[in-house]
Amino acid sequence: MSEPGITLVVAGGEVDREALRQAASRARWILAADGGAAHLRAIHVLPHRVIGDLDSMDPDTLAWLEQAGVTIERYPVDKDATDLELALERARELGGAIRVFGAWGSRLDQTVASLLLLAHPRWVGWDVRFVGADREAFVLQGEGWIEGEPGDRVSLIPLTGDAEGVTLEGMFYPLQEGVLPFGSTLGISNRMIAPRARVQVRRGLLLVVHERGEPG
Repeated sequence: MSEPGITLVVAGGEVDREALRQAASRARWILAADGGAAHLRAIHVLPHRVIGDLDSMDPDTLAWLEQAGVTIERYPVDKDATDLELALERARELGGAIRVFGAWGSRLDQTVASLLLLAHPRWVGWDVRFVGADREAFVLQGEGWIEGEPGDRVSLIPLTGDAEGVTLEGMFYPLQEGVLPFGSTLGISNRMIAPRARVQVRRGLLLVVHERGEPG
């Protein structure tokens, strides 16, 4: 059964197939960014739409999509946005929360650029999370909660200058109206001590990286 409002975007990076299968079973909409369609084919799930220049698309996956009549929104290779950015824009038009699989992989430049997309003002207020089997990353402004288990690692990285008025609850290293300086590693490798942790920032944006499972 689909989960109201959830749009799943699948890119071509690293993907845990079982986690993807579970997410796909709950999604209302499923979009593939170019090579992300191969991940969906591997778990026998058709996307509602494929977006990209198809330079990472293998012929068998393309034939599978065309035979099923999936809408393919094709762009030229020489363009001003990555396939993932284009897919995110299409997901935003659908509304609701967005969950992204395959956003990180061997391309460090694309991974960093994809994460920084969420710091743009057009995404402020949107529920967008890059997810995998054991980690998630999202940008937080104002206040948010992290759901997990004691021992989960949480890193908080300022994105647009110093993050001011930062309050942390449910963390091993608490903070009350503190400052996380831009260009500092002060917020790296905190740990949850409760199933829910609260993060509040009065001014600035934080990239939240939540890794499930007690660090070794």
